[in-house]
Amino acid sequence: MDPVIKKAFDASLKGQSFAFATVIEATPKGTPRKAGAKMVVLADGSIAGTIGGGRNEKAAIAECRKAIKTGQPATATYDYFGREGESVCGGQMKVFIQPFAGQRHLIICGAGHIALPLSFLGKLLNFRLTVIDDRREFANKKRFPHADKIVCARHAEGLKKQTVDENTYIVVVTQGNEYDYECLKAAIKKDMAYLGVISSKAKRIKFFNRLKKDGLSEKLFDKINIPTGLDIGAQTPEEIAISIAAEIIQTANKDLMKSAKFIEKAKH
Repeated sequence: MDPVIKKAFDASLKGQSFAFATVIEATPKGTPRKAGAKMVVLADGSIAGTIGGGRNEKAAIAECRKAIKTGQPATATYDYFGREGESVCGGQMKVFIQPFAGQRHLIICGAGHIALPLSFLGKLLNFRLTVIDDRREFANKKRFPHADKIVCARHAEGLKKQTVDENTYIVVVTQGNEYDYECLKAAIKKDMAYLGVISSKAKRIKFFNRLKKDGLSEKLFDKINIPTGLDIGAQTPEEIAISIAAEIIQTANKDLMKSAKFIEKAKH
């Protein structure tokens, strides 16, 4: 298999985001690669393939990483006109940057009353699903036949072993406050898309005070959604799960919000 396609394929299987940089136009002479040359770039900057190396390839890698973050394709033009310290080949090429988002990954810490309906919603929304719980009677395929992965272990320990990236959404809904706190502490320093913790107002204050005492910066608190979920007056486990799923969708689609139809609705 072509190494560029293989790297993209492997990244896709792991749920990782990546971007292709493809030369779509090039002058007949004076460029290291011609139309059709392709490179794949992962979010961490690792690559396969090449569009010619040097400063222009470095710039294209930066454009790819930017596109992975924004989700927006782009076109860039690179020249080899021989400015001071640059290549003197004399040509020019145009490169198309196409990002591909990895599959979103929902990790639910806890397998109880809220976790079950939330897990169904997660799969309905096409998330890869991992459920973590230390109770074998809850953390099993009979209860979660739709889960991609079930981890029967102490919640925080199981969470620490999971791969977490910009496509990961973590919801903490365990059977006890101490388990919730351990999960929160295990996750708070990770770079994820969403971190939500089931909570009351009193529990929120208590957890933040504990995090301060444990030496964690208050700057990290902004990434925590506590209590998790949107305020829709949810009462039942199913309603709470819907409120959490709604907040996850809101986070995932933040750049698509405030469309004209809803702004107009708010006016009335």
